[in-house]
Amino acid sequence: MSGDWAVLARWTGASGPWRAVAGRGFLTGLCLLACTVVPTLALAADPLLVIAESADPQPLGLPSISPSLQSFQQVADALSTEQRRIAELEMRLQQLEQKGANPVESLPAPKDTNGKEDAKPAVGKPKEGDGKDGKKDEKKSDEPYEVGSDLGLRSLWDNGLTEESAHKDFRVKVGGRTQIDSSAFSAAPGPNQLPYEGGLDPGLSDTVNFRRARFRIEGRMYEVYDWAAEYDFVNQINVNNETYPTERDAGPLTAITDLWLQVRQLPILGTVRIGNQKDPYGYEHLTSSRWLNFMERSFAQDAFEGPFNNGFVPGIQIMNSNEEGNIGWQVGEFKNTTNPFGFSNSSGGSMTVGRLVYLPVFEDEGRKLVHLAISGRTMEPRRQYTSFDRKTGVPIGDEITAVRFRSRGDIRNGPPGPLNSIYADSGLLQGNWQNMIGLEFVGNSGPFSFQSEYFGSWLYNARTTSAGGVNTNGFQPKPGTNVGTVYYQSGYAEVLYFLTGESRTYSKIEYRVDRPIPHNNFYAFRDRSARRNQWNISEGAWQVGARYNYLCLNDSGVNGGILNGMTLGLNWLLNPNARVYFNYDLTHRNFVSTPWTKTDGVVTPGPSYNGSGFINGFGTRLAFDF
Repeated sequence: MSGDWAVLARWTGASGPWRAVAGRGFLTGLCLLACTVVPTLALAADPLLVIAESADPQPLGLPSISPSLQSFQQVADALSTEQRRIAELEMRLQQLEQKGANPVESLPAPKDTNGKEDAKPAVGKPKEGDGKDGKKDEKKSDEPYEVGSDLGLRSLWDNGLTEESAHKDFRVKVGGRTQIDSSAFSAAPGPNQLPYEGGLDPGLSDTVNFRRARFRIEGRMYEVYDWAAEYDFVNQINVNNETYPTERDAGPLTAITDLWLQVRQLPILGTVRIGNQKDPYGYEHLTSSRWLNFMERSFAQDAFEGPFNNGFVPGIQIMNSNEEGNIGWQVGEFKNTTNPFGFSNSSGGSMTVGRLVYLPVFEDEGRKLVHLAISGRTMEPRRQYTSFDRKTGVPIGDEITAVRFRSRGDIRNGPPGPLNSIYADSGLLQGNWQNMIGLEFVGNSGPFSFQSEYFGSWLYNARTTSAGGVNTNGFQPKPGTNVGTVYYQSGYAEVLYFLTGESRTYSKIEYRVDRPIPHNNFYAFRDRSARRNQWNISEGAWQVGARYNYLCLNDSGVNGGILNGMTLGLNWLLNPNARVYFNYDLTHRNFVSTPWTKTDGVVTPGPSYNGSGFINGFGTRLAFDF
């Protein structure tokens, strides 16, 4: 190629510029020929046109692809390719210019590191703190304000009628719950015997009754004060129910449940609650009856957790947790009452209760969790009279510290009170101190959940008495016999599964299960706008479960009976506030009764009766809260 260049240079008679590009390639020469030589020839007489000085020290180095081109055809192809590429770029430029002529939607304003938005909000979208019409609220939620300065309340539905202030430092919620039951039973000959022959007392009967009918007002004031007041209008009270369980002095009376005030966010203490409340003993005990897994709690509720007082006792409680919330504790001092009215008219019965919770796994707001806890009680038994004048009802004799252990069935045959059949009963046992322990193991994994607890009770320096229902006492030593330490125990384990995919929710306030929310509420209506009047149906939420339940009131010769129960359940959640229970229960009762008689001042045992056998029960419940 350099030879061709030399020929071309000699042919034109040029000197400096051609020498400068000699050897640079055929394509470069061709371009210079077309763009430089021809104008030079036409304007050679122009003294102002200077192409290059012949005295340039070195030639100008330009990039070239000429070494890769071997012919004029390759040059032509390269030029065509460049022309097409330039045409495509021009077309894309025109498209971008046309698009730029249209308005571009503004992006949302970015937030700074402090979480505050820029002064310019997103187009068409009110900033947080704006009203529904886009106007500014009087105050921003992130600005300082004086608690109690805004007393205006707005109404909303939060699983119940709720009124709250803009900053949520004042809140009032009005609601309640209603549960109506229907139950049917069948039993083997043993449980069906007469009460004085070891049968159930009172006997089984098919019933329809209201299990609970409560009215509740709760709220918050001045940001850190919470309060609750709840009253149950369904109770059948027996004034001597603990001592004489077969008495029929029953009547409907309103009882209190939650009736307390608490202060939150206290240094070190956390939350302090004072009033009538549930003491922190047991997982299912702390779980609200609004979202129980089965119609009734386990045998342990009657025997240990909440006997005779509906599970609510007056006292003071402290609740707190670590910063992460995976460790929580509760401790309190309470009065152990024998009635659901929150009072005690005798000395003794003070109990100290504590609970420690650990969550080794807690993910997705509790939809996946492992809950481990231990709780305990230590107390002096309640002081009470054991003899009453049959005409006046006035107590006779001295008070004693005593405890009665008894349990009703997993399906009840009457409203709360003495109308329910008693499955196991120790009678009244005298003792000077009582300790109790509870162990909790709960797991949650999406729609699957597992729950189990174990309870134990030690009654020290126990002594049998002649008080209580002599017909329902089990086989035991004669009254007045010192039997030492009596240890009774109970436990249960249950598994549940949501067929529709929901999960049980969990609250870290008291570390127990909370309200489950169906994915879809139940409804069924005919769409008449369709051609064939088709039905639109939503199924709600469906949950199945099974529970094994155990109670042993046999120890140290004081044999109140042993219960083994299996409950199968189907729960239909219509919406977050309403559900229907279907429960089938099969319980085996192991119970031998030996009534004692007193003749001429001598106490002698009567004949023994075997009240053992299976008890079948089927129950349904419509429960709703508002």
